[in-house]
Amino acid sequence: MGLDMYLEAKWHVVPCDSQTEPMRRAIGAAIGYVPSREKPGRDPSLLEISGVTVRVGYWRKFGALHRWFVGNAQEGSDDCCPAYVDNRCLQDLQRMCERVIDNPACVTQHFSGEDGADLDVEELQYTLDILSHAIVLQEQGWDIYYRASW
Repeated sequence: MGLDMYLEAKWHVVPCDSQTEPMRRAIGAAIGYVPSREKPGRDPSLLEISGVTVRVGYWRKFGALHRWFVGNAQEGSDDCCPAYVDNRCLQDLQRMCERVIDNPACVTQHFSGEDGADLDVEELQYTLDILSHAIVLQEQGWDIYYRASW
């Protein structure tokens, strides 16, 4: 086992919204369900597509980044539950990765307890690419969440 880390974008879908109906129908077809055209009632057997989750990024065993998310997005709680990541947090991480790429000697200023041994420029560049996508999605109304599993 090891540390698997995910950055995900979630879009909350309003039932019976004409703009999201094609998406709800496509998802419904994929899972063998036909969404109702009418507003859902109190029928407990009625399924409703209420959201879409897209994986924006995945890391494996990037402990320094995980500790950063725990300290900055999870209020210190390392419990493997999804944690909402606000725009400020995404932009702070983006700036930090850029600084470390530009000056690897400053890694300990940005990643607590790290000597830089497990950080490589390619991994940080990959992280910057993920953050760019996440920031754009967030600006479009998607909610961004970080989660990890051991």
